[in-house]
Amino acid sequence: MKIIEIYRRNPTAFCIYIFFIIILVIIAGLILFPSVFYDHWIWKYYWGPIVADASGNVAYHNGIEAREGYTIISEITYGLILVVSLYAIYKLLKKLKIVIDWRFALALMPYILFGPISRVLEDSGYFQEPLVYWFISPLIYLQIAAYALLFLFLGYYLERKFKIQKLTVNNVIFFGGLIFLFPSLYLIARWIIGDQWGITTGVRFDVFSIILALVLLIVFLVFLFAYIFRKNEKIAVYKNPLNLAMLFGHLIDGLTSYVSIKDPFSMGLMYSEKHPASNALLEIWGPLFPIVKFLLIIIIIYVFDILFKDELKNHITLLNLLKIGILILGFSPGLRDLLRVTMGV
Repeated sequence: MKIIEIYRRNPTAFCIYIFFIIILVIIAGLILFPSVFYDHWIWKYYWGPIVADASGNVAYHNGIEAREGYTIISEITYGLILVVSLYAIYKLLKKLKIVIDWRFALALMPYILFGPISRVLEDSGYFQEPLVYWFISPLIYLQIAAYALLFLFLGYYLERKFKIQKLTVNNVIFFGGLIFLFPSLYLIARWIIGDQWGITTGVRFDVFSIILALVLLIVFLVFLFAYIFRKNEKIAVYKNPLNLAMLFGHLIDGLTSYVSIKDPFSMGLMYSEKHPASNALLEIWGPLFPIVKFLLIIIIIYVFDILFKDELKNHITLLNLLKIGILILGFSPGLRDLLRVTMGV
């Protein structure tokens, strides 16, 4: 009970206190029990997979093997970090009184695109050690978060200091993100037109076109259905731009994984899945993964915008931030996989 009372009095200070306790425990463990804390935990589940990803081979440290990709432990850890990070960002945005809506999501789009595009450049062998580590998940997402927060603070400062109509937080965030996005797009374009610096199985516009067409068709049908029955509040929510963006992002992920791994159209594709959960669904039945993705987003929209609409109406900032987070969780790996297939990497 005493711990709960301390939390209620000052939640922020309590969370910071807990964070530093965890850091101190980890540091003490690394000093006193390095084999347990580093070799069998940090290396095996977190740093080792990054090294393996960078080298393209199995990595070893003191006899401990690490492979490229995620494990159940790392996925749970990163998931918890994501939840805590989203809450901290929510508190920050609320304190700064920054509106989180569809316009804010659009302002973040350059960063959302930069993540998977730079990951594909790493996959293609463009970056060399040690820079390559900076472009492997999850470090790439820490990098992107730092850029976005930098321009958010800059935009907040400029908007309040100069009070110019066009100089808004969203505009500063958006144009700041273009600084990082444009060079990456240029390199992708170079590869596609034939200036390739690594091994490729060939540029596959056919795969890109099929997957994008399927995704757009499904999203359009959902929008059309919601538009036709827009007088029904429970159906009309499915034409909300941010909701459709979530659906688009996760369909890109689901359909790209299905097409590239199971190759239902016999296009000569031979890719594999790194995430154990999605791989399990693909092994049961190929189309099951995109179907589950689709149904999951439909259910999330229903829960957020219909089932708990009244309870969440005073927490729109948190709600929209969660939706943006869900969008990124699907769109980022999906676009990376789609570009890899397209570039033949």
